[in-house]
Amino acid sequence: MGAALLLLLPLPIFAGESRDTIVVIANKSVSVTKISRDELRPIFQTKKDTWPDGSPAKPFNLPEKNDLRQGFDAAVLGLDPDRVARYWIDRKIRGGERPPQTAPSSAVMVKVVSKTAGALGYVEAAAVDASVKVVARLVDGQVVAP
Repeated sequence: MGAALLLLLPLPIFAGESRDTIVVIANKSVSVTKISRDELRPIFQTKKDTWPDGSPAKPFNLPEKNDLRQGFDAAVLGLDPDRVARYWIDRKIRGGERPPQTAPSSAVMVKVVSKTAGALGYVEAAAVDASVKVVARLVDGQVVAP
């Protein structure tokens, strides 16, 4: 009973990490245990759609106006909100892949990532639970190991 109860508790916040720290989460089926900015960027630009083992990679974003989304886009894509919007308009005009699907909130993001094989998303550290795994953290605008 005690072990089952522990699984329901959110993961602890690491020393030096605020509850607002952005963490990159993945479905437990994803073979990677950590991911770099150089690996995240093409997945969230929908230029790469597979994991190293060949399984499908399925990125999910938060809404455009969300502060976490803007922080993630700045750190991972190197783009501000206006440039992100222009990027996707340009991709649409040129017939490129569509942008990642959007989860309306961090709570929904955790649920979607936990239930979608190959899924990848990001939330504030406080939203993480045992249903997903953390594969990176964003600290001071940099992508670092979990």
